[in-house]
Amino acid sequence: MNAWVAAIILTIVAGTLYSYYKQLSFSIVVTVVCVASFALLLLSAGDVYYGRSETMYQLAFFTGDLTDLGRLYTVLTSMFTHADFYHLLFNALGIVFIGMAFEQRIGTRPYLLLFFITGFCGTLAFAGLNWGDPFAAVVGASGAISGVLGAFARMFPHERMSLIILFFPLPPMPMWAIVVGYLLLQYVFLSGSQNVAVEAHLGGLVAGYLLAPLVVRLPLHKRVKKMVSQSALKRLATTPELKSIMRRIEEEEIPDVRSAWIEHFLSSAKCPQCGARLKARREGVVCERGHEL
Repeated sequence: MNAWVAAIILTIVAGTLYSYYKQLSFSIVVTVVCVASFALLLLSAGDVYYGRSETMYQLAFFTGDLTDLGRLYTVLTSMFTHADFYHLLFNALGIVFIGMAFEQRIGTRPYLLLFFITGFCGTLAFAGLNWGDPFAAVVGASGAISGVLGAFARMFPHERMSLIILFFPLPPMPMWAIVVGYLLLQYVFLSGSQNVAVEAHLGGLVAGYLLAPLVVRLPLHKRVKKMVSQSALKRLATTPELKSIMRRIEEEEIPDVRSAWIEHFLSSAKCPQCGARLKARREGVVCERGHEL
């Protein structure tokens, strides 16, 4: 493992831990980490084409890496490594349009856990279906993004979302329809000559669909639902956005998902007295300047 790979691993771990403990949007963190990893990959290549550089080889996952303890780390690094700028761009767009919306609904910590679990499952699916080919390799966050898509469709199948395909906006569609379209796209990849790891996409998608109900129920939140009354939040719901989030809070049956919506509400609302940001404390809702609401 060269110094560039060690720096990328350190960036991945540091970003993940910071996002988990500070509950900073992991969608933003993972995008930044992917961009930083790509930049480090370019710098490490020097005069050599980065796609054939030693650093790329050390970051990519090969099927035999599962039986080589010295390269088992590639299960992680391959998720944050991209083959070229367009590969990085399209995955970043997937995280922005799908990942951020889903993260707001279930919270940063469950989302982070689903991202890694489904990403690993996608990599394992790729390895299992290409086990006889020692040269089969995979890079990219697509498996994890597919997992997030599957989880989103399982938890909120009728949630409507607008996507942009090749810079053309599509009309709002329910999540189940987006998944059907995504599956058809995988068929196109299989029938063509594109160098796309469809196995990782499908493995991540299935894992996300199956595991989402289990992960979102894990006690990973700060339990702000015990500290904040809904009547206090209703008084703060003065904008269409906050009123929409308030309806989500009232309708949500899963306690930890409701807690995530409360966290999202407080991050969007402002103190009516001074306009400062709000926080949940044991005594209720307070702003950064000490006003109790």
